[in-house]
Amino acid sequence: MNSFLSVFLLLTGSLLILTSCEEIRSYPETPEVNYKGFNLFKTTDALGNDIIIGQLEFEFVDGDGNIGNEPPGDTIQADSLKYNLFLSLYDFDRTEFRKVENLSSLNFRIPYIERQGQNKTLQGTVTVDLEYKTIKYDTIFYTFYIQDRDFNHSNTDTTEVIILAGFEEEVSDSTDLN
Repeated sequence: MNSFLSVFLLLTGSLLILTSCEEIRSYPETPEVNYKGFNLFKTTDALGNDIIIGQLEFEFVDGDGNIGNEPPGDTIQADSLKYNLFLSLYDFDRTEFRKVENLSSLNFRIPYIERQGQNKTLQGTVTVDLEYKTIKYDTIFYTFYIQDRDFNHSNTDTTEVIILAGFEEEVSDSTDLN
């Protein structure tokens, strides 16, 4: 009876190990982003000022799992080393959308991420909050991409058109959008 119990436990343990292993899927080493949504809501900042928050949400996948940058420390770094999420703002100017230039405040840092184990693929969801203290543009959209630590750029994805008109009376005029 002991040998039957030993064989049974060995087979049960083996079956549990085989069924609990995560399937390893292969993804490209270049990251990929997929836009999920953009939400606007009103809130109050730490000083009690009314502001509007635009919340961008997207998914990413990176086959070699090298997403995120280390904090810059005390050295001066180029934006391509300091940031790894880059947004561009487009404003509707009477007849067409035009890119708004020189907005360095649309560069962000995804923190350093390192996956443990055999499967290095990273997948996740990123949410970025954009503050609108005043409404400078009324009809906009954003494009965005991420960059991994090997400087591979993901695809560029785009938000839907966002209408900000109508919020300007409800939010203080203390500072500009960017």
